[in-house]
Amino acid sequence: MRRVLILTVAFVLTLGVAMFAGTNIISALERTSYTVTYSMQAGGLTRSYEEIAPVAALPRSAPIIVVLSGIAASTDDEVTRDRLVPYVNAGLAELIYPTGYELSWNAGGCCGGAAKMKVDDVAFLKALVARVDPGHAHPIYLVGYSNGGRLAYRMACSAPGVFDATAVVKAMPMPDCVVTQPLTILQIASLDDTAVPFEPGDTGKESPPATVEVGRLRAVDVCRAPKVVTPHGAMTMTTWSNCGSGARVGFAVWDVGGHSFPWPKGNTPGAESIIWSFFTNTAFAPVPR
Repeated sequence: MRRVLILTVAFVLTLGVAMFAGTNIISALERTSYTVTYSMQAGGLTRSYEEIAPVAALPRSAPIIVVLSGIAASTDDEVTRDRLVPYVNAGLAELIYPTGYELSWNAGGCCGGAAKMKVDDVAFLKALVARVDPGHAHPIYLVGYSNGGRLAYRMACSAPGVFDATAVVKAMPMPDCVVTQPLTILQIASLDDTAVPFEPGDTGKESPPATVEVGRLRAVDVCRAPKVVTPHGAMTMTTWSNCGSGARVGFAVWDVGGHSFPWPKGNTPGAESIIWSFFTNTAFAPVPR
């Protein structure tokens, strides 16, 4: 009787393990994206980056988006904040998250440990793009938030042409960084941002104000009327598409939000869907589920 009981328990345990293993196999088969961390040499340092890509092959028309985090943010922090992964899960894009030196970026005198050590982040991003998109097989875009946005501007000033389009979230270029070559760029701002002033006279340490910088970008891109103004709840998107250079300029402004990365609320979209719409030059649509 005891032997029968032992065999019965063993059978139940084996069945449970098999069922658990089967569940893991099914979960793996249902997975739509994967994440891998890589390292490389650039600017005399060992640098790392995280790749989030669809399990299925990425179509040639699908973009690779490089995301530069805000200061002191880990990759996990930035992935949670920018909410771009659903585009990967839908098979529409690949995401690259470079890791900042001591979680900071040297945008030319700012910020954190990267600036203090004079880290060559421009060299890092140039080498990174060549590695993740050899031969420029895909459209490749750059998103930068705060400190990362300042580095995005540094790339536009120091290495124009590396990226096909740029989205800068709540950041302005350093004083010696003046964009002189046309580029397709989206500037994201909030009326109540106390770090980046919206217009002259507003509170904020960064310079120039967002409206002034957008005016400069429009001048470089030779953007004249007509402009398209589209309200989305408490956010207004203004786009100049008929620029003489062939580039585009976008200006997305949230009524509130301070210096935070804009998240969706009610009928007001988050920055992720506005960035995607601008990059792909398509009509605004909700984030895929």
